[in-house]
Amino acid sequence: MPEEQKKYIVEYDRANCIGADMCTFVDPENFKMNEDGKADLVKGEHKGNDQFVMPTNENMEDMGNPLRRAADSCPAAVIRITEIATGKRVAGAPPRK
Repeated sequence: MPEEQKKYIVEYDRANCIGADMCTFVDPENFKMNEDGKADLVKGEHKGNDQFVMPTNENMEDMGNPLRRAADSCPAAVIRITEIATGKRVAGAPPRK
């Protein structure tokens, strides 16, 4: 049986993390503070330049979803969640220019 296609992609710009610790507070399952004072996306795949991605099928329509809350509460705006099929951003700030 083929693996189920993921619905969302979580993007994490660790390079610009300010270590505010909000993501680890609201979603300790997916984010952990590192000794360097920045958070790690626990299951994220490193894409270079301290950029990480993680596909997921978690329900992002649920405003209480911890992953969505982490993206929406990040004061540095370095966590984004996008619906893969449409490219629509569902949580977090728009990408930096």
